[in-house]
Amino acid sequence: MEKKNLKFSASYTSINKYVDELYDGFIPSVVGKVRTLDFISIVPDVKYSKVIPNVNTTLDLVAADTCTTFANGATTSVTGVTLTTCYKKMEESFCLNEMEQYYFGQYMRRGSDQEQIPFEEAFFNEKFGKIAKKLDQIFWQGDSCVGGVLSTAGIAGITASGGAVVTTASFSQVSTAVNNGVIAAIDSAIDQLNSDMLSEELVLAVGQDIFDKYTRSVRNLNLYHFSPDEIDGAAVRLFGKRNITMFATVGLNGTNKGLLTKGEYIHWGTDLAPDEEPIKGEYNMYLDKYLIRYKVKIGNALSFPGNAVVIKAS
Repeated sequence: MEKKNLKFSASYTSINKYVDELYDGFIPSVVGKVRTLDFISIVPDVKYSKVIPNVNTTLDLVAADTCTTFANGATTSVTGVTLTTCYKKMEESFCLNEMEQYYFGQYMRRGSDQEQIPFEEAFFNEKFGKIAKKLDQIFWQGDSCVGGVLSTAGIAGITASGGAVVTTASFSQVSTAVNNGVIAAIDSAIDQLNSDMLSEELVLAVGQDIFDKYTRSVRNLNLYHFSPDEIDGAAVRLFGKRNITMFATVGLNGTNKGLLTKGEYIHWGTDLAPDEEPIKGEYNMYLDKYLIRYKVKIGNALSFPGNAVVIKAS
């Protein structure tokens, strides 16, 4: 029988080393787990506040019947939306003795799929997933210092700026026909779009629950041979609208809300070039505990809200 090394891997030295290795990899490990970022615009290095410039052009082609004048045939304007980040942190302490008991009880079981995984790696990977979920929720729903894109204040702000809000109780219902339920709600939202946006590449952000109701509706109605291959990373092209991608994000789960606009108009601001690593861990001999501190800056902004449509259940 092969002799197993039962040395507890999560020693002070090994955990410190593991945290040090996260200096360059922590942001990708956490932020990379946020699905929202695959479809919107991320703005790096926002220490506190940054103005995101937006360029808008209108033009008119006129008959070139003379060469004697130079007249404006276009109007280009540059406006900006302010993206302000909020400084957030999370602190935790734990006893290494408790970790050691768990390590021997769970990770060294014979035949365990995880017996070869260093304990500290599994420990921090669990943290990464939870932090990513919390960041996504704050981005969309807001908290005490981050105004969520689709928080109550966010919806009011979009409406006041000219964005259309579609209120429907059927957004959270599986469609039994194309004229009811989630399919009808999405069609109604598309009808509210500015006509100039109809041919643009658009995204529709929803929770996983609404996403599942839509895909189930399409499958049940047998609109076409719907296959799991059509869904790539919890994203799918809307049936009949190949320029609109619906994606599921954990930050909107259970809210019955959605946002339809161009992905480049939705801005996620963060500090991707921190002066110091955003997570620190060390063993404190006086407290006899291992201490972890996580810090991040996060903010959001929406450009051209008049070109956005919000869907929400009444």
